[in-house]
Amino acid sequence: MMKRKPVAITCLTTLVCAFAAGGAVGRDVDAAAAVASSPAAVFWGAVRDQLQGRYYPGPTTDVAAIVRDAETALAERCRASGAACPEQAGVEVAQKAITDLGDRHTRLSRPAPDAAARRGPTAQASALGWIVRGGRTPGDLYVAWVSPDGPAALAGVRRFDRLIAAEGETAASLNARSTPLKLGLARKGAVIEVELTPGPARIALPRLDWKGRYAILQFPGGAGEGVAQHAHDLVRRAREEGAQGLVLDLRDNPGGGVQCAAMAAAFMDYQVVMTERAGGRRTITVDEGGVRVEEAGEIEELRLERPARWGAPLAILVNQGTGSCAEAVAIQASLAGRAHIFGEPSVGVGNNVIQPVDLPGGWRLLMTVAYGSRPNGEALPSRPPLDVEVADDPLSIADSGHDKALDAALEWLRRAR
Repeated sequence: MMKRKPVAITCLTTLVCAFAAGGAVGRDVDAAAAVASSPAAVFWGAVRDQLQGRYYPGPTTDVAAIVRDAETALAERCRASGAACPEQAGVEVAQKAITDLGDRHTRLSRPAPDAAARRGPTAQASALGWIVRGGRTPGDLYVAWVSPDGPAALAGVRRFDRLIAAEGETAASLNARSTPLKLGLARKGAVIEVELTPGPARIALPRLDWKGRYAILQFPGGAGEGVAQHAHDLVRRAREEGAQGLVLDLRDNPGGGVQCAAMAAAFMDYQVVMTERAGGRRTITVDEGGVRVEEAGEIEELRLERPARWGAPLAILVNQGTGSCAEAVAIQASLAGRAHIFGEPSVGVGNNVIQPVDLPGGWRLLMTVAYGSRPNGEALPSRPPLDVEVADDPLSIADSGHDKALDAALEWLRRAR
């Protein structure tokens, strides 16, 4: 009796191999090849390439095993539909694989941002002179920043006001609005009707406020030309006007780039090394004159024309909306013993770099591509350690008029004199 020779199989893709391993060789290879061309496989393949490429996993994460499990799961899901296997199947398999990474900073999102947004937090310009954010309950809206001389401020809008009677509006639509607007504001139990008339668009610059002899520097975002210099100018003003202490308010600040790091130069010097999976390194050096970024022999610098330095007591406020470079600034201030940190646990991306990648179907993948350390190699924490934890829901401030985090910071500054 003749023995049949084994059939040699050349796997076209990992997915084909996973499919062929489960059943009759000839038909399954054909079916697997069809699945490999499906919208589901195309989507999953785009995610897989990133996970096997630039994604920087944690030390105990087995990316290869997670990819193999995902390949097997997709083969099973698409066995019956073949080349018609829908994109949604690939999305669901990818979401499961990303969850298995155990990295809460790496995720799928939709829709993809525009080209400018892909470069990280961008300067937010508003013709109404405000920034509106969504509250922690869906549908809630509140004011996170107000330009001191903008249309919103002139109409009587204040930070932390709750927006009401704004049907159909979102934070994004209100921030981009360039036509007149009538709406109600809720503040300490009262309702205030306001009418806003747009003016020239202005970016969200830092602003300086006072509580007695204590200065509060709100830094709403770390992007936009001149943001860092404006912060330094305000620090100098606080110093010249005799402030006895300063609160750096980083609540609802999503982060930024060199402008954010140059702002930190008003308070301290530091150096951070960001290392990629393949070993690429970016060194960020902050000193009193600004910031210097070195990577692969190239240097990017932002030197300030009028640098200022605050050497007196410093308190920093953070909340659930504080992210990226804003967290990094608070981390460095804490490590240097330069400030006390008040508020809530922040986003948790203060020690890593998150890279957005476009995917099929308007999706994007946000993934960790680098981690930060001190020059001696010591890993940085992911978020600033809190010296005093204080619940800080912005809408509770709107309703009560009581800013508990700020009050705690001011009390500490009084004792620190």
